[in-house]
Amino acid sequence: MAYKKDKKENQEKVEEKESEKAEEVDFQARITELEKQNADLTIKCEEFQKDYLRARADCENVRKHKGEEVRRAYEEGKTETVEKILGIGDSLDWALKMPLDDKTREGIEMLLKKYHETLANLGVVEFTPEVGTPFDPNTANAVMQMDGEDGEESGNIKQVFGRGYKLGEKVIRYAQVTVVK
Repeated sequence: MAYKKDKKENQEKVEEKESEKAEEVDFQARITELEKQNADLTIKCEEFQKDYLRARADCENVRKHKGEEVRRAYEEGKTETVEKILGIGDSLDWALKMPLDDKTREGIEMLLKKYHETLANLGVVEFTPEVGTPFDPNTANAVMQMDGEDGEESGNIKQVFGRGYKLGEKVIRYAQVTVVK
């Protein structure tokens, strides 16, 4: 009976070892499966991270582009508005050249002062080319050419009809001049 008992114990040990080996094989298979899943998830995570970074860069580019568009639109609107009100200053200047009573002249001068202050606050700079200086097509518009007198050089400004205006570096209205032929 001891023999049967030993045989039975040996049989149980063999079955136990086989069961452990089967569990170990199942465990190894599960580890391999989890490692594959981990690798797949790592690849997906890297793809998501790249997509995120690309989307973030795209958003930043759109933000910068739209900011630049808004700035440009603001500047264009400002320039357009200033161009439209320059005629008001011209009219006030012409009004001062007419015969006026003192109170009317004083009122127009006050309006003209306020007009110039407003232009200055907007960053508008008034300029007038000097007579006798070379004509610069970047700042002046030649409305006429006249024959020069003795000592006047061809291409120089002979007379100034209207002032020019700049907003920053951009000329928004060219000075009106006569140039010596």
